[in-house]
Amino acid sequence: MAVRLRTIVETWWWRILILAPAALSISCLNRSGTYRALIFDGGWIAQTYVVSWLVLTPYLGWVVIATGRLTYALIRHEAARRVDEFFLGAAVLILIGLGLGAMSILYPQLVLGLMAAVLLWDTRSLRTPRRIEINYAALAMLLLGVWLLGAVFLDRAVIPDVISTDVQQLYAPYLAEVARNHSVWLAADNPIFSDFEIGHGNGLHLLLATFLPPHVAQIISFLYFVGIGAVIFELIRTLMPLRAFGPGWDQAAIPIALGVAILGLAWDSGLHVMEFGKYHLQTAAFCFYFLLVVMRSCKGRDRLAAGICAFAFALTYPLYAVFAFLIAGLGVLAKALQRDRSGIAMGLTLGLGAAGGCIVAFASNYVYLGIPATNPYSIFRHVVSIDRFSQFGSLDILDYFVLAQSVGVSDFSIGSGLMAATRQVKTVFEAAAFLVMIFCVVSFADSKLLPGRSSALRTPSSGMAAGLFILVAYLVSVRLLDATLQIPSLMRLSFHVKALIPVASVAVAFGGLTVASRLAPSCFTGRLAPHIAVLTLFLVCAWAIRAYPWRSFNADGAMLFVKGRPLDQMPRVSADWRRCDELQSTGSDRILALNGYRAMVPCYFSSLLTRGKVIHTYQSDVARDFGKIALGTADTAEATLRSLGVKLFYVQKQNCDFWLNGFSDLFQKAELERRFAVHSETPHYWLLTWKDGDQTLSPQVEAGISALRTRSKDIYREAYGTEPFEVVKHRSTLAGKRGDIAALAQLSTCQ
Repeated sequence: MAVRLRTIVETWWWRILILAPAALSISCLNRSGTYRALIFDGGWIAQTYVVSWLVLTPYLGWVVIATGRLTYALIRHEAARRVDEFFLGAAVLILIGLGLGAMSILYPQLVLGLMAAVLLWDTRSLRTPRRIEINYAALAMLLLGVWLLGAVFLDRAVIPDVISTDVQQLYAPYLAEVARNHSVWLAADNPIFSDFEIGHGNGLHLLLATFLPPHVAQIISFLYFVGIGAVIFELIRTLMPLRAFGPGWDQAAIPIALGVAILGLAWDSGLHVMEFGKYHLQTAAFCFYFLLVVMRSCKGRDRLAAGICAFAFALTYPLYAVFAFLIAGLGVLAKALQRDRSGIAMGLTLGLGAAGGCIVAFASNYVYLGIPATNPYSIFRHVVSIDRFSQFGSLDILDYFVLAQSVGVSDFSIGSGLMAATRQVKTVFEAAAFLVMIFCVVSFADSKLLPGRSSALRTPSSGMAAGLFILVAYLVSVRLLDATLQIPSLMRLSFHVKALIPVASVAVAFGGLTVASRLAPSCFTGRLAPHIAVLTLFLVCAWAIRAYPWRSFNADGAMLFVKGRPLDQMPRVSADWRRCDELQSTGSDRILALNGYRAMVPCYFSSLLTRGKVIHTYQSDVARDFGKIALGTADTAEATLRSLGVKLFYVQKQNCDFWLNGFSDLFQKAELERRFAVHSETPHYWLLTWKDGDQTLSPQVEAGISALRTRSKDIYREAYGTEPFEVVKHRSTLAGKRGDIAALAQLSTCQ
């Protein structure tokens, strides 16, 4: 018995010890009052917060990879690359998270137990010895990669995103709501339908948010950011078999692949500037991975894994499956030209998996919300179930959104799309031609000064040409769609293709050099050319990191946060959380903001306030009755608001950003005096309440509020050419020409 007990202890003690730092980090991150302390105090709490994420993030990446490894083991697949394990693991966790959430059993004890079990299973491979060959050029590139990842991690992943208005009011609140309800389904008193549509399919985020703060979304995006770098590395190894130039290039293959991956991640206005608190990097990462799987040769179980990834990808947000369809189509076309049946099967599996995910996502949305999706609303508006959707929101509000957002979107233009696509092709091939010219000159001089032993050049595989076609065609196609449709959300997501610009340029240049080596093999026999190529790439990578991610790191003051500066004193942060505290001090009465929509973003769904204290404009039980409150008579609006327990009304001074309910007849000048009194007043805002007894509203307050409201209408009329609220209220259509959208900038100051 003692021997058996000792064996058990020897087997498990080190495994449990490995997980101890993760448990300690989770405990620190869940310390009560951490978010408030990060905002107002900083200090050692902020430093502990940074260290905790620094320790925990590798464990989260390990969970994803271990899940993929376990899945491969279950489907009896031979050893896979780490990049495949990562993306299959992410896809499986997406499906598990969605499944547990749909069954309303997303409890932290269950999730942590499952993840701990996976990690303990995976520890069996930790003691397997691995032989590591030292490559100093690759080590130098790795150090650059550490610099890049460290800067991006601290700047974009660790510091809570309190700049993006969408992250604060759409993304983080839903993750917090799921953790509270242990379910993806919405609570009746908080019908945040837009957050549900965007977020409920992102199972990996849901799983981790059950036991971590909502800002874990930024850490997940960082993991995907690293995953994209791994995919680019594999893409370069696939598209650029450098051994074709001779044995001297074998040692340069890994450093060059690492360097191009670093360039892709650090490229100007690319992946590192995307909002890490959203799901865009997850979408981008899977798109990159799909490019990889359709380029390389595959086996039956590779197709199964790719199908699982495509299915999970489409479930996260079905409209983004268009990227999977595009990649699958390009893969099928390229492989058909090569008569590669396994490649054709891979493309078809990818497309079918994405199609299946789309069908499930649209169907579940329709059954639950009453509409397959709210974007593109002009299509799905015709199939909406009004009875079901009215339980969550108002179609009139969505009508208003479509009207308002259409002004900021340029008209459909195939000409603009073709010009953008042409410019993209020109940029890639000009850069490739420049690289070919420089490299040929260097190789020629090298072959004359330090000639090496001539060897038979290997012919690259036919898959290289197909891979180049898929890569360039995808880059151009996304640019074509982006510039043609000119939809803001699509344009933000399409930032990910900027990472493909250096990849495509280098890959096309390699193709050109391959042709040149066939024509003049004696010019590629030098001994220094590989070293010159690696050194040049090292310098270019260092310049790119310093010029783009590092500049952003310094501009955002990331090190200030690491040293303990609170968020409300950080550069570029303008949110006013003190106002949230002031509003919380009014007691249990709910507050409806009539204006100051953007200024109130820090208070919507904030953990600093009581749940539902400040009512969100378009996602709340109040917004659900938009037809009665904003579009109905003053009497109907008052009765509805009173029944919902709304007693206080926020009006910000010197702010014309009135939205929806603020234009209700209830808040017309004549009604203000009849129905309202001043609850409190500060130099920055008025807080109104229902009139009770002899309370009065001073003429100055009445005139001030009415003037702001009137000026707001004037600004909207100047920007839209009409008043969008009146168009929705009276079911009319836009008349006249579009106004000047730049006029909306006046809303925050009334000037």
